[in-house]
Amino acid sequence: MGTKYVDLEFLMSSAKNDLEQVKEFIQDVLELNAVSIGSLNAAFEKGNFLEMKETAHMLKSSADIFDSTIYKEKLVALEGVSKAGEREAIAKALKEINEIATAWEAQLKEELGKLK
Repeated sequence: MGTKYVDLEFLMSSAKNDLEQVKEFIQDVLELNAVSIGSLNAAFEKGNFLEMKETAHMLKSSADIFDSTIYKEKLVALEGVSKAGEREAIAKALKEINEIATAWEAQLKEELGKLK
C-alpha cells in the first residue's frame, strides 16, 4: 500500500462512530485543506512567510485528527522555516507539503469512499 497518511480511528472514536458526522467532517477537511494548500502556494509567491507560518500551523490540527505523523512533521518544518524567512528552505518544504498533501487527500478520499 505504501505510506499510510490517514487513520480514522481517532475521528471515529471522537464522533462515537456516527458515520454521517464523520463523512461530513472529512468532506469539510478536504475542502479546507485544498484551500489552505492554495493559500500556502499563493503566500509563497507573494513572499508572505508569516501567512505561510500561520497556515501551516492551522493545518497541523487536520494532520493530528487523522493521525498523519509525516504530514504533521512536514507542516512543522514548513512552519519553522517560514518563521525564519529562509526562502530556499521554504521552497523545498513547500514542495514536500504539496506532494504529501496530494497523497494525504487521495487517501482521505479513499477512506471516505469506504464509509458505508
